[in-house]
Amino acid sequence: MMNVAGRLSNGTMADESNGLSGMAQARILVVDDDRDLTGLVRRELVALGFTVDAVEFADDALLAARDTAYALMIVDLGLPDRDGLELVRDLRGRLIEAPILVLTARNRVEDRVSGLACGADDYLVKPFAVPELRARVTALLRRPSRMKGNHLSVANIVVDRDSLEAIVDGDSLPLPLKQFQLLELLVRRKNHVTPKRMIEEALYGYNDEVSTNSIEAQIYKLRQALRTAGAAATIETRRGIGYRLVELKPGTA
Repeated sequence: MMNVAGRLSNGTMADESNGLSGMAQARILVVDDDRDLTGLVRRELVALGFTVDAVEFADDALLAARDTAYALMIVDLGLPDRDGLELVRDLRGRLIEAPILVLTARNRVEDRVSGLACGADDYLVKPFAVPELRARVTALLRRPSRMKGNHLSVANIVVDRDSLEAIVDGDSLPLPLKQFQLLELLVRRKNHVTPKRMIEEALYGYNDEVSTNSIEAQIYKLRQALRTAGAAATIETRRGIGYRLVELKPGTA
């Protein structure tokens, strides 16, 4: 699959029965141009059950964060296109409030204070021990969420990102994980057409095999589920472009 600015790479989820419950379905963004370190971080996080995306440049990180609701971001300060603290400040300025764990070789107190002031949530000084990485990641994800928009809605559809639950007209709508992720993406982009390629990147990992009609099949199943549940919105197909969740006009079946 193609990726954000051609440079987004993905790791797939491992076994979700590792005791981390809902956190095991979280998506994490790693921003670091050290490919060896990124590979190490990805392997550890995937082993914990997370989905991991990785980019090397700050600009790619901003694009990824704009289109994906990450549960956590891990940002190295020594990025090739700008300082990592500038990226953290920019993310916060765009109201992206996912927890941010900063990786850095800078271990002075002044550096840590500057990072926290820019909006970082925690620091991890390199070189670090893998158990400490795991501990800091899980601790950040267990904190009470400060993210805005954990309850997203269109018409009578509500997506609860905390409980991973879809609600239609006040009633729970059980959905498989892929369909829940698809609904969340469409609701989040409710005023925009979502390209098929963006849906592929949100639903599938880099190494996943995706058939030519996988997205169409997921769209069909979700559309039917919404209709059966009495949703006051439906998924509109824009041929050759993508899909959009639109509210139904009053009286529309």
